[in-house]
Amino acid sequence: MDSTCSTATDTCTGDSSSTNSLAVYASAALSTMGLSTILLMQLDGISRRILSPPRLLAKRRQEYRYVVEQSSEYNALMVRQHIGGGKGYYDPKMDLSSTWEKITKNDTTEMEEIIAEILDVKKPSPVIVAMEQDLLDDHDPNTFYLFLAFPPRSSGGGVATPGPPKLYRRVQLPLVVFCEELAKAFEGQMTSTALCFVVDASSGLGSETLTTVVKQSNHGVATISNPAWMTSLALLVSKINKTHYITTQQFERIIFSLCRLDAWRVRDSIGTSRTVLFSLPGQACVPLLLPLIQKVFVHERHVFVYDGCCHSVEMGMALRNQYGSSYRQQAAKEEWEEVSASPKVITSTFSMAPLRFNRELPGTLANLNGVQASIVESWMASVDVFLDMKSKEKKNFYTPFVCRMGFLMKRSGIGNGDGRDMSELALKNVLEYITGSKSRALPDEVMTKALSSLTVMRTKFEDAVKGSKLNAGEKILIEKCVFANKAILIGEKTLLDTVQPKEDWSLKAAKKLKSCMCCIPGEGDEEEEDEDGDSDDGEGSKPKEGMNMSAPGAFATKTRSNYIDGKAQFAFDPTMFN
Repeated sequence: MDSTCSTATDTCTGDSSSTNSLAVYASAALSTMGLSTILLMQLDGISRRILSPPRLLAKRRQEYRYVVEQSSEYNALMVRQHIGGGKGYYDPKMDLSSTWEKITKNDTTEMEEIIAEILDVKKPSPVIVAMEQDLLDDHDPNTFYLFLAFPPRSSGGGVATPGPPKLYRRVQLPLVVFCEELAKAFEGQMTSTALCFVVDASSGLGSETLTTVVKQSNHGVATISNPAWMTSLALLVSKINKTHYITTQQFERIIFSLCRLDAWRVRDSIGTSRTVLFSLPGQACVPLLLPLIQKVFVHERHVFVYDGCCHSVEMGMALRNQYGSSYRQQAAKEEWEEVSASPKVITSTFSMAPLRFNRELPGTLANLNGVQASIVESWMASVDVFLDMKSKEKKNFYTPFVCRMGFLMKRSGIGNGDGRDMSELALKNVLEYITGSKSRALPDEVMTKALSSLTVMRTKFEDAVKGSKLNAGEKILIEKCVFANKAILIGEKTLLDTVQPKEDWSLKAAKKLKSCMCCIPGEGDEEEEDEDGDSDDGEGSKPKEGMNMSAPGAFATKTRSNYIDGKAQFAFDPTMFN
C-alpha cells in the first residue's frame, strides 16, 4: 500500500500533490474496508472537483492497481488455504517456508525429478498456487519463485484435480529456470490436444457465456476459466520496465510452460474434441497477456469476443452492484475450479494496463464517475491491443475468430445483423471453431444443449443489467471517450474481421476499408484475399445523392446490407456503443 501511494504522490507536483496523495490513501482505505461502491463514487466525485484531469487519471490508476494487486494476493491466500486443508484446518501463521520444499536454481537433479513426476500420466498434475519473491531469502530476495502443490492420490485412482480442499504436497521452484526446463520437456512431448484461448472485451459477458455454453454442450472440451495465476503473471508483465529480473523472452517461456501444465492437469476431462479452452481472466489482462500468448501459441485457436463499449460498461456496473468493490472476493464454494479463478468483478472492471498516451483521454474520462471510467479504460485497452495486433497480422499471423456478442444476444441494428435472429447460427459457428468441427457437423444433441445454455445465459445477463442501464447523457460521454482513441475509429484498424453468422463462415472479411471514417468505403476497391493489401491507394466514392451524411451511422451504411460484411461497414460504429 505504501509503495502504491508514494508512486501516486510522485506523479503529482505543486500545491495539489498532498491532496492527490490524500485521495489515494482514502480510496485505498475504503476499498480495504470493503465499503460500498456508492461511497467510493462519492469520494471520486470530490476528486473530480479538485483535481485536474491528468492528476485525476493518475490517482484513479493508482487505485485500480492497488485493488488488482491486493485481489491477486488475497486470491493466492485463498488458494493456499485450499491446498492447506481448507477453512477449518489452514492457519496462515503455520504456512512457513519450512512447509514448502524449496528447490533452488542450482538443484538441477531435483528439478528433473519434479518434471518427471509432472509428466507421469498415472499421477495427478500439480496446481499453480502463486508466483512470488521469497522475501525471507537473505541470499537471493529478488528471485521469483513458482509455488506448485501436488494433490494427494485419490483412493479411486484417476488424475483429476480434487475439488474439495485437502492437504497437498507443496514445492517452491525458481520461476524462470524451472519454467524453461518444463517448457523443453513439453516441447519434446507428443500431444493431440489443441488449445483455444478466449480473450474478452465485454466485461466478462462473452467469455463467461462461451465457457458455460461449451461446458454444457459436453462435446469433449475441457475448460479453464479465469485462472488466478494468469492475473499474477499479468501483474508481473506490467512491471517489466521496473524490474529487470525477467525478460520478455523469459515471460514467453513461462506462459508456454504454465499453459501446457494447466492443460495437462485437466487431461482426464478431455473428450471427443481433444481441446482445452482457456478463458483469460477479464478484459483488463488482455493488453498484457494477448501479445505473449499469440506469439507463443501462434498455431492454436484464438477467439476474441467483444461487445459495444456502453453494453460493456452496463455489464461491468452490474458486476460491481452484485459483488461490490472490495478485493476480498471469496468463492461461492470451496471447489478448486472456483477458488483458483480470479474474481471477474476485479479483472473486468479495474484497468491494469493504461492506454498509450492520448492528449484527449484524461479530459473525456474525467467526465465519467470512477466506476465507469475504469471499465471504459479497460475495455478500450483490450480493443486497442487487439486492433494493433490485427494491423500487424502479416507478421504475427493473428487470425482469431472475432465473435460479436450482439449476434448471440439477439440484438438488432448496425453491426448486429439485418433484424433476423442470428443467434443460433452465430453460436454454431463459434462452437465449430472452438471444437475444430467446421468440416463435420456438430451432433444435434450438442447444439440442443448449447442453445438451451445460451438461452439461460442470455436471460441471466439481461436481468443482471436492468439496474445498471446508462442514460442518454452517460452514453454520449462514453462515446466521447472512445472517439478520443483514434486507433479504434480511424484507419484500417477500424474494420474488424467479425465473423458473420452463416454456414460457410470465414475468419477473414472479404476486403478492408480504404477510406477514413468520414467517407463511404470506395466502390471500386478490389477484394483483398492476398497478403499485399496494406497499401492505401484507393479513393472513397462520393456520398450518394440525397443521402443525409449528418445522420448517425450514415457513413457506415449501404443499401444492400445492414451488417458488417467486411466491405461496407465499421465493426465499431459510433452509434452502436450503447
